[in-house]
Amino acid sequence: MKKNHPYRFLVIITLFCLQFSSAQNTLFSDYASNYGSWTNGSNAGTGFSTWDLWTQNTDATHFAGHFLGSSSGQGFGDINSSGTSFSMYANPSGTFVQANAQRFLTSTGSPAVGGRQYLLPGQSFKIDLAIAFRNGYKGIDLMDQNFGLLFNFNVGSDMYATTTNANLGWAYNQTSVFQLQVNQTDTNAYEVIITRGSDVYTSGIRTGQFSGFKLYVGNTDGGNDLNNLHANNLVVQNCAMTTTWNGTSWDKGEPNANKNVVFTGNYASTAGFNACSITVTNNAVVIINATHTVTVENTVTVDAGSNLIFENNASLLQTNASAVNVGNITYKRDAAPMRQYEFTYWGSPVVGQVLNVFSPLTLGDKFYSFNAVSNQWVIENQLNAMTPGKGYAIRAPQGYTSTPQIFSGAFVGVPNNGNVVVPVEAYNVSLGNYNFLSNPYPSAISVVSLVNNSSLGSFYFWTHNTPINANVFTADDYAVRTKFIGVAAVSGGASPSAYISAGQGFFAQSNATGNVTFTNSMRVANNNTQFYKNSNANTSTQTDPDFYFMWLNMTNSGGAFKQLALGYLDGATDGFDNGIDAPSAAGTYISFYTLIGTAPYAINGKAYPWDIDDTLAIGYTSILNGSFDIAIDHFDTFFNDKDVFIEDTSNGTYHNLKISPYTFTTAIGTFDSRFVLHYQDLSLSNDDFSGNENSVYVFKENNQPKIVSTKSNITSVIVYDMLGRIVLSKDKINTSEVVLSDLIANNQALIIKTTLENNVTVAKKFVF
Repeated sequence: MKKNHPYRFLVIITLFCLQFSSAQNTLFSDYASNYGSWTNGSNAGTGFSTWDLWTQNTDATHFAGHFLGSSSGQGFGDINSSGTSFSMYANPSGTFVQANAQRFLTSTGSPAVGGRQYLLPGQSFKIDLAIAFRNGYKGIDLMDQNFGLLFNFNVGSDMYATTTNANLGWAYNQTSVFQLQVNQTDTNAYEVIITRGSDVYTSGIRTGQFSGFKLYVGNTDGGNDLNNLHANNLVVQNCAMTTTWNGTSWDKGEPNANKNVVFTGNYASTAGFNACSITVTNNAVVIINATHTVTVENTVTVDAGSNLIFENNASLLQTNASAVNVGNITYKRDAAPMRQYEFTYWGSPVVGQVLNVFSPLTLGDKFYSFNAVSNQWVIENQLNAMTPGKGYAIRAPQGYTSTPQIFSGAFVGVPNNGNVVVPVEAYNVSLGNYNFLSNPYPSAISVVSLVNNSSLGSFYFWTHNTPINANVFTADDYAVRTKFIGVAAVSGGASPSAYISAGQGFFAQSNATGNVTFTNSMRVANNNTQFYKNSNANTSTQTDPDFYFMWLNMTNSGGAFKQLALGYLDGATDGFDNGIDAPSAAGTYISFYTLIGTAPYAINGKAYPWDIDDTLAIGYTSILNGSFDIAIDHFDTFFNDKDVFIEDTSNGTYHNLKISPYTFTTAIGTFDSRFVLHYQDLSLSNDDFSGNENSVYVFKENNQPKIVSTKSNITSVIVYDMLGRIVLSKDKINTSEVVLSDLIANNQALIIKTTLENNVTVAKKFVF
């Protein structure tokens, strides 16, 4: 048998040094060490088809075959894994005797033909080869998924040759190790790079989609192992190739999540993009425009003299928490128009941002943090660097007037990435203490993920809607958010969305003292436009089949406003649930809240499923007397077919808020037992109503539900299931009896609401 020397093919791509600084991710691989024997149909790797091994023109004197051998043991360079490589021989010459080994890719994620897939843009295939020429021919054919030949590397006739070069001109070296790499640069474009030590060959961009290969050896003389061919280390990777922007175009196709990206020339984004890594070099200025998200798996490197700038509302999202960024970015964030003496809550998305460098015209004693233990503001030294995850209140620059003016902040530093740990204090109802935190990343984070992975439960965002008065701010400007919903600030504006923007500072209630750890898994693409104070924020509510809320407002004609939210959530209880219920932030003029026990809450999530007999206590505090309205602001579609009554216990009134707001007058004070929310009108729960209620009977007759009214005719009937859904409705009945023959028996509890001709409605539970 004949066996070969290795010529190793090292991976070299554009900008060699930069390439090797990037992490390469193996998608699937195969090695000779995985095999006890190498035969047709064997497959000990992943992501490849089974080996298709065959020989040609063999007989009793003409031999070809396949075996597991040692490339270094047979005089070649070392491409072994655990001492073995895939080895092939074919001899004697003159009869075109040949050994072949063929396989295809099967797990790249591309469309398949007969199970054969191809490389997606940015993916790379690598194989190590050990070949000596001198005798016969040996090599590798690269193929598309229809067995079409894309490219050939051949060793024979005393030269190394490729499809594009009849002679690479490389000197003979029997211990050479070659590495052949195929980069799929675009959907229908690829390149081949072959390396041998310092020798490098690049095919240039060619048309096609790489799917598989065939190794071959033939026409050699017997008796010399160096006539063999050895192969090993089959790997498919992403992040193994680089595309470079030179100021005009990409040399290896558009960026994507499989490619490293290098900027050597100026660039302004027209859309967001993904990359394995980003490097900005050669004094390039790269601008990521507003609302665009750049998602990077690994590192961001900005060389000295170069600039990577994220405009307001743009995002840098990184997924690998271990990636260590190098060099400064500039992350811009506009606060909504500010007046003199007004503050905005900030947090730094970069390392080392000094407070007075961020806002150089703010007075030196107008930078604040908050001590949750002592429950008081703390003046920060203006020379301090902002701590990631910590919130800061920064006053408008000197020179601002009563006319609102936009403050454009610019954070400059290494972008924060990975885990950020911040200490927090448990919320105490009597103290009302909160933690002053911030989003530590140059991308938005998910409130849901933050609640699910921390002790935090509710969040309070300073909108600063109200001008300062006599150097005093109003608590009315806090908008509230829990895991699922938000409520607007007393002073109006949008309710907070399910995401916290980059650079945003906020207060948070924690159910435990300890640490909160921000992680990359909380980061999200886009959703980075709601920055408080920001008058253009959009209301965002979550929709879910087991998640139903309504929002109520209390207002007066003078502009007093307070909003609460209440509803039903799968997994909630009727008591306090961290992340679902939010303690109420007191308003300056009025507070309006639901009660859990005796404590006031701005957001109250009750146990699901909904029941028509549910009630909710609603309280308020006012330093104003006079007339107010309670009204439904909006509600989830779950409440479309449900009545919502507010009971005023001061006068026994039941009012349907689905029809109109309820107007009432109040004295100054706190009133925690005046209002109760209902889903049915119990206003006639006096003797007259009781008489009507007792005169309505629901029972089975001939296995069908029958309703009988003994005092007055029935005008309509509505049947609900216990989730509040209407399962049957009848009107214009005008008789004292009705049989619900259309109702299908399902052994379920139902609510049957019967309306009588005197406009009394009687609700009865019935199992059918």
